[in-house]
Formats: sequence, structure tokens, C-alpha cells
Amino acid sequence: MLMCSVNLRTASGPWQWRGEETGWIRGEDRIRPLSHLALEARAVTDGVRTLTVVRERAAGRASLLRSTGPARVDETVYERAVQECRTWPLQGIWIEAGPAGVRLETGLGGVCPLYLTHTRGKLTGSWQLMDLRERLTPAVLDEKEVMRLLIGRPRYGHDTLFTTVKRLSEHSIAYADAEGLRMVYPAAAEHALPSELAEHTDGEALVDAFEALVDHVLARRPLAPGRTAAQLSGGMDSTNLAISLALAHPGAITPCAMLIGGEAGGQQTARRRTVIDYFGFAVDATVGASAYPPLSAGGLRRSRAEAVSPLDEPHLEAADALAQALRARDIATVVSGFGGDEVARVRRPEGRAIPAPSAPAWCGERVRELLGEVNTGIAPPTVAPETALVALEVATPLLARRGLWTVAPFTDAEMVRFGQRLPLEWKKDKRLLHQRLAVRGLPDEVVNPVLRENFGHLMNRAVHEYGTGLLRGWGKDLHLIDQGYLDAGLLAETVERAALSPDETAPYRTGLFLITAIELALRAL
Repeated sequence: MLMCSVNLRTASGPWQWRGEETGWIRGEDRIRPLSHLALEARAVTDGVRTLTVVRERAAGRASLLRSTGPARVDETVYERAVQECRTWPLQGIWIEAGPAGVRLETGLGGVCPLYLTHTRGKLTGSWQLMDLRERLTPAVLDEKEVMRLLIGRPRYGHDTLFTTVKRLSEHSIAYADAEGLRMVYPAAAEHALPSELAEHTDGEALVDAFEALVDHVLARRPLAPGRTAAQLSGGMDSTNLAISLALAHPGAITPCAMLIGGEAGGQQTARRRTVIDYFGFAVDATVGASAYPPLSAGGLRRSRAEAVSPLDEPHLEAADALAQALRARDIATVVSGFGGDEVARVRRPEGRAIPAPSAPAWCGERVRELLGEVNTGIAPPTVAPETALVALEVATPLLARRGLWTVAPFTDAEMVRFGQRLPLEWKKDKRLLHQRLAVRGLPDEVVNPVLRENFGHLMNRAVHEYGTGLLRGWGKDLHLIDQGYLDAGLLAETVERAALSPDETAPYRTGLFLITAIELALRAL
């Protein structure tokens, strides 16, 4: 949501607003908000401290903060403005700058995370990890984060792939002064347990309650329907949100998707067309994902490796093509289904042992020695589902780079609590979401598709055709091998199996893709 550069050794003087292209400045210091119609920049000062805020616009919400230039207020109003930031119902990041340094805080997390680095008294931050490449080298890999990635257990918190960069995670605080950067987690968010439906409440009433809640959450933001797209991949999560938008704004919402092709491609296309025709959307926007394979020589991950984070969307090339197609239609906001798994998630009972993680065969001893720390140092339970926060961090920066803001209604606190309290029988297999589509009159082939629709076959092909060639060419000359994270011999055996055919690649595709993506990024630093 913002970029910043503050020299904490020489900082002095008042902050001034110099327009959207520049942001707030104080001498050589700068805080620059991401410019987007979904966001607003606000500031106040009490003459000693200056509060700068970047947050999502909230529909019909009164605010003490009305000016981008730091308006002068007394101490009482200033404290009320800070408290307003903490209770803002949508996403926001705010920075307090004063004589002792700066304090950065965030509310709801997810879209456009803020990465921070501190060196020689200077604090630098950006919502794009690779903007901080001056502080990124293969020598400062965070071993626990590498381990989590290689075993497929990413966790959410302050740590990133590099020890020199920290993430300002949901509801956490960063304190920075001339001496260093200190990160503080919030208290654990309270979570509800599944309950039972009230007496005389049936499935239809539950669907009605779900629809009303979705409408309420969507109405929190002043969306411009003609400039709003809804992800409509065919999955239950995104389809339900897209339908709600179409019902609220007939003929105005642009449906969009990356088309998977392959065995289930025809099914996906037919199901999407049925939904679009039935509910009345604007003209469809799609790209065929097979035309933009991951790891291809002309794709972004290889041609612009210095700008692509290893954490970026795996199907970055196709996702970027879709983002460009949406911007060509003047779309500004994309509503996504991230977080919808919460309506099907059954939480582990307190006290039950967490299964020990295992590592793929190609992992080195360094990874195996760290397996016991997979859950150490991570954020306490968050308001938004952890899986959604990780997914948003992967998928949304590339959209923001193209001028698109992502809205993820399933990460709204009220939606999360609704999902947590769903009776277990309504969680199973996302029964509620399927039932809602049926109640709305969609045929069974849309409600209960026969084939699974995913990008697995495309990633199989990409790793087989491109990943194995890269890994063969590098041989043992990999940073992750040099540092003991990978076993060179076992990795080479796996690469040879994957080189046989896309089908042979399937069991190893995720791991080999991640290894390749990390190595490409490290070689570009």
C-alpha cells in the first residue's frame, strides 16, 4: 500500500504532501502511497508527531482524517485519529513519525504487504519485495523460511525468505529508530467454534443469511461497478462472490479467469458460460493459461528475474496477461475468492498434537534438522485465515503493479466468523456454497462438476519442458545446494525422472518449481 524511505539519524522538520506521484516528504525522506481509487491517503500532526495513513476507502464511514497534507490538531484529536486507524473496518497501514523514530502499524492484512529493511539508521519499505534488492543476497537467506518453502509448509509472520527484510504482518507493529528495527506481534485473534443452526432454521434460511452477509461485506467499499471485475474461475468461492456482484449490479461486472484447458477445460468453459448467461455479466475477460507457461524463456520470471519475487504467483505469466487485459478495459478492482476455504475448515481441537512435517527426498540435512521449527516465530492466530494471507501475498502484488486493487471478501472479519461458526455438516465439502448455487437455479453440472479444475497439468508441462532444462544446466551449481538445503544427488535423480514426461513430473512439480523459482531470483540479485 505504500513505499517509504526514512533516515532516522538525520530526520527533522515537518512532513509535507507533494502530490500522488511523490507523496509525503521531509527533506530526503519520503512516504509514497500506492495511488489507486480504492485507497485514500490522510495525515495529521500535533506539532511533535505526524500520522500518515494509507487505507481502503470505506463507504459511508465518518472520519477525523480528511486531509492529505498533515492538518494541525491538538494532542487529543491526534490520539483519536490513531484510534480510528486501529478500528478502521478495511485494510490500512499508518506511520507515526516523531523525535524518537517511527512506528508502523497495520490493521487487516493481505493485499500489498509491507516489507521493511533497516540499515545504517535508514528504514526502507515497499509492498514489493524485490524493490529492496539492495538488501537481498543469497548469503542472507532465512533458513527456517527456506525450510518451510521446500517442504510445502509456508507460514505467515514477520520473517521473509531473507533475514534482512521483515514483513509487517496483520495487526502487528514495527518500531524503528537510528539503532534498529523491532517487530511486535499482536495478541492472538479470537476464533469461534462450529455451532448448530437455531431451531426452525433450515438450509434455505442459511443461504439467505450468507447472501445478506456477502452483500453487506461488498457494500463496505464504494465499488465502481463498471470498473470492477470478479474472478470467475469456476471454483465455489469465486463463483458465489461473482454471482452476488452480478445480482447487485446487473450487466456491469466483468467476469474474468485464466482458462485451464486440458481434460477439464471444456467443463470449466461451459460452467462459466452458464453462470455468465444466467446472471448477466459484462463481456467476459479470459486468457488461455497454456499460452503463457511458467518458466518459459520469454516469460516474466526469466526475462525479468530481477523484478520477480520467488514468492510471486506460480502462474505469473498468465496472471499478468489477464491483468493487462483487464486494465485495457479500464478495470480498477478485482474481487477474488481468496479465503473461501474457511467455510469448509474444521479447526484442530486445542491440545491435539500437530503432526510432524516431513521433507521431500531431495532436501538436505539442513532442512531435516530444522523441521521441528516449522511453527516457531510465526504470527499468532490471525483474523483473516492464514492460508488466505499467504495466498494474497503471492497473487496480489502482480495485480497492483498493473493498477488493479484486489478485494477478498472472505477475509472480512464478519465473513471469517460466519465461516467458523458454520455447523460441521455445512462445512463438509463446502456444502453451503454448493447449496447456494443450487438455490439460485444453476444446473447440477455447474453445482457439482465431475472433473477437478486446476492448473496441475500445465505446471507438469512447464516443469518438464523448462524447469528440468534449467536445473540440468545448473547441475550442482545451486545456492540451495551450496548452503546444504538440497541433496545434489537426489535432486539430480528427481530432475531426470521429471524430464521423462509431464506425467512423470506430477509428484515433484511443486517442489521443482519452487527450487527453480528461488534459484532464478537468487541469480538475479
